[in-house]
Amino acid sequence: MIQFFLINTDSYLLLGRGLQTQSNDTFLLTSRSFPVIIISRHIRSNRILEVPLKFVHTADTHLGFEVTRRTQYHPQGRKWRADAIFNNFVTVVEYALAQEVDLFIHSGDLFNKYYIPRQNLDALTRPVLNLAKAGVPVLVIPGNHERSEFPFDLFQGSPGIFVFDRPKSLSFVLDGYSVGIAGFPFIRNDSKRIFLKALMETEYGGLRSDLNLLVTHQAFDMATVGPVGFIFRPGRSDTVSRFTIPLDFEYIAAGHIHRYQILTHPLKPSLQFVYPGSTQRMSFAEMYEVKGFVEGELVNDRIETRFLPLPTHDMEMVEIETAGRTGIECENDIRDQFWRLREDLVIRFNLTGGAKKGDYPDIDFDRIRADMPGTVECQFAIKAGTKWILK
Repeated sequence: MIQFFLINTDSYLLLGRGLQTQSNDTFLLTSRSFPVIIISRHIRSNRILEVPLKFVHTADTHLGFEVTRRTQYHPQGRKWRADAIFNNFVTVVEYALAQEVDLFIHSGDLFNKYYIPRQNLDALTRPVLNLAKAGVPVLVIPGNHERSEFPFDLFQGSPGIFVFDRPKSLSFVLDGYSVGIAGFPFIRNDSKRIFLKALMETEYGGLRSDLNLLVTHQAFDMATVGPVGFIFRPGRSDTVSRFTIPLDFEYIAAGHIHRYQILTHPLKPSLQFVYPGSTQRMSFAEMYEVKGFVEGELVNDRIETRFLPLPTHDMEMVEIETAGRTGIECENDIRDQFWRLREDLVIRFNLTGGAKKGDYPDIDFDRIRADMPGTVECQFAIKAGTKWILK
C-alpha cells in the first residue's frame, strides 16, 4: 500500500527533520519506511469553520468524442457534440474549484477512445491539470473505453494526479481527515470472478482511515441501463455481486453505467454504490436521461451526496418507411420532418422496411444535411434485417 499525506503549508513545519523540498509546493517526508508525499496547501476557511470534508465524483466523461476510426457521415455534427461533452467536463471541474473540494474522483472512461492522438490529449487533459495545480488531488482510473490503460504514460510525473493503473491503495490526510482509497483499472473479461482478486491485490486491508473509498469501473448487480430498464443480474460474467464487496468501505465510487443511480450493500445499507452517470447523453439509449455529477460530504461520520445536473442536448429518433420507394419520395419524406430540427437537437432518421441494403433506393444524404436547418447532429440509419447501417 502506498500512503500519501496532504496537509496545509502551515502544518509541515511541525514535522521537523526528515522533510526534503522537492519543489516549491511538494515535500517528501523521508523519516517513514513508506513513501509519503506532502502537497502544500494554504489553510482554507473551511477548516476554521469546520466545514465537512467535501469531494466531487464524476465518471464517463468520454472526452475526445470527435476522434473515431470509422467513417464519419456528419463530422461537423460529431465535433459539435464533442465540444458539448468537453464543456460539461469543464463545468464539473470549475464547480470543484469554486467549492474548494478536498478531492476529485473520476471513475473511468475519462476519454472516449484509447487511440486519441497525443496532440488532442494535451488539450483534453488541461482541466485535470488545472485541478492538480490548484491543490486538489485527482484520482482517476482507466475504463473500458481506454482499454484499461492510458496511452503515452499519461499523467506520469504529474503532481497531484493519482492514476490507478494497477490494483493499489492510497492513504491521504485531507484537512484533518484520514482518507483511504483503493482502486484498479476496468476488468474486461469475467469481472464476476476476477473482481475480488483485483481488490485483494490493492492491499485495501491495510487502510485504517476515517473514510475508506473504492474507485471502480464495473457493473454491479441491479444496475439499470437503457430506455427499457435493462438490469444487470447476478450470475452474469460481466456483473459483480454487491454481496461480495467487503464492508470495510464507506463509499463505492463507481463508473461504467451511464445512468445516475445509487445502489446499497445488501448487508450494510449505509454503504452506497454511487454511479454519477455520464456527463452528457452519449447515445440514443440515454435520450431521456438527466446527466450530471455527484458532490459528497462527510457529515457526522457518514457520507451524504447530492446530484448536480448538467445541460444536455435533446435527442430524437424518427422512423420512416422507405424500402421499395424512389429516392426522391424518401428525400421528400425526410424533408417533411425538418420542422423538428433545432440547434440543440441530435436527431436520427431510422429508414425501415427492407430486409437488405439493396431494398432501399439511393438517397443523397449529404444534400439533405446541407439543406436542413441548423442542428447539433443528424444521423441516418438503414435497417437491413437485424442490423443498422449508418449513412
